[in-house]
Amino acid sequence: MLQSDPAGTQGGDMLDWDDIRVFLAVAKAGSTAGAGRTLRVDPTTVARRIAALETAVGARLFDRSRDGYVLRADAAELVEAAAAMSREAHLFDSRAQALARGVDRLRVTTNEPLANAIVAPAIVVFQAEHPEVRIDLVVGPGQLDLDRGEADVALRAAPEPGPGDLVARRLADARWAVYCSRAYAARHGAPAGVGDLAAHTIIATGEPSSLHLAARAPDARSERRDTMNDLVIAVRAGQGVASLPCIIGDPHPDFVRCFSQDEPVTPVWLICHQRLRHTPSVRRFLDLVAEHTVAARPVLEGRG
Repeated sequence: MLQSDPAGTQGGDMLDWDDIRVFLAVAKAGSTAGAGRTLRVDPTTVARRIAALETAVGARLFDRSRDGYVLRADAAELVEAAAAMSREAHLFDSRAQALARGVDRLRVTTNEPLANAIVAPAIVVFQAEHPEVRIDLVVGPGQLDLDRGEADVALRAAPEPGPGDLVARRLADARWAVYCSRAYAARHGAPAGVGDLAAHTIIATGEPSSLHLAARAPDARSERRDTMNDLVIAVRAGQGVASLPCIIGDPHPDFVRCFSQDEPVTPVWLICHQRLRHTPSVRRFLDLVAEHTVAARPVLEGRG
């Protein structure tokens, strides 16, 4: 418990952040002179600030000695609180400056098919207009958490955009179809519908959309692959048939579309964090991705 200072006026005065910043500097330096050098102010100003803080708190925070200012044991717990406030103040300042000047870096996440067909072309146009903004593109099947700052913008094929303080636009629906390789079709024939699948091997990943076909044809042989890329490799190698997003299957030169599927249909979401939605450069990037997504709708929906 902090010891009360009889000379203080304890009782609800709003603490001054500048006084807390000085407190942290003195606690680290052990003297008003050292804190003054860190803060680039006169030691007399430092001493005055500490006195003002102790008055506001109503307790002594330092013991004064010939050697400097010694933090009282009971006040030690305040150092981490002050350090946390300092970190938050720096974060507030950096974000405020970013809002004022726009952003200088965007971390964008998507999967490989959407990156190739939509995001990469949009980045080319955006970089020509905004060379000062760096784009970090993270491509993979995993979903980064925008609300926790793992990414700033996402183009995501998923049933829902995800939780958090996000802005999401549904731009298209990604449809799926059944594919095999041209060599496989020449050897085994291409199934024309679900009823023909019993004579074929269905290859799928563990994703619900990929497993949808096997669930509709329980009599067919089935094999599992770990990732969508592994699945594409297996189909190209002639190891069976698979349900694939049309944006992957239709453009592939070695694939034959066996038949289309009414299900699954996967929404394609363009997502960003609320704090970025009004930043001009971010808005331009979002508009470009949206334009390229709309242009790619025929391929996404299997009409290309």
